[in-house]
Amino acid sequence: MRRVRLWGVLLATLAVIVTVAWFAPATWLGNVVAEHSRFRLVYPSGTLWSGSAVLGISDGKTTRVLPGRVAWRVRWKESMYGRLGLAIEHGTVEQAIRVSYDGRMIQLGAGKALWPAAMLEVLGTPFNTISPGGLLRIRWTESRLSSEGFDGTVQVDWDDAQSALSPVAPLGDFRVVVNATGRQGNARLTTLRGPLLLEGQGQMEDGKFQFSGTADAEPEMRSRLNGLIGVLGPRSGQQVLLNWEYRT
Repeated sequence: MRRVRLWGVLLATLAVIVTVAWFAPATWLGNVVAEHSRFRLVYPSGTLWSGSAVLGISDGKTTRVLPGRVAWRVRWKESMYGRLGLAIEHGTVEQAIRVSYDGRMIQLGAGKALWPAAMLEVLGTPFNTISPGGLLRIRWTESRLSSEGFDGTVQVDWDDAQSALSPVAPLGDFRVVVNATGRQGNARLTTLRGPLLLEGQGQMEDGKFQFSGTADAEPEMRSRLNGLIGVLGPRSGQQVLLNWEYRT
């Protein structure tokens, strides 16, 4: 009888665990994402296995969200190996993104996305001053994200760049390529086409990113872009020196 009772208790306990896990709220996933990145899952609904939320990016104080909702569903085959495997879909990505979490790190499959350039405002100065417009074309390799940092390569093309501070539109096309390993990395900014000319490079170490470069304009456009360039940094002759610092 004692064995029967013991098995009954064990089965009941297992049933409770399975039930709780199956109906685990989507907020659990949101907590994992927030712990390892600046992404936020706002207004989550559904469960850990199948749900949706508004996707946002936080600067530590405020969160800027993308239009529409991001949806996820569990990838059971990967989960059989002790990892939480998910397929994530959103209107800004070309195809579902593969994500897995093993309790220590988030692994992200390679992908592409199109975001409004207004999302740059979460970086703070100078983007929250110039009110950027245009389109961000984002590409990334297979990457890993953990408490130890980020491993991977990200390329961001800012197409048809605009600013509320300038009547000139577009300002040009710009590209940033970031390579990171753990808490160290580097970035390079180049201008693909003007009339605004931005160049520079940055270094990341222990979560601190420092960028230095220059801003200028094509000679015939300097008078029209003088006001915008002036808010990007201190002047040095015809150019403006870019010295930006961010925390990842």
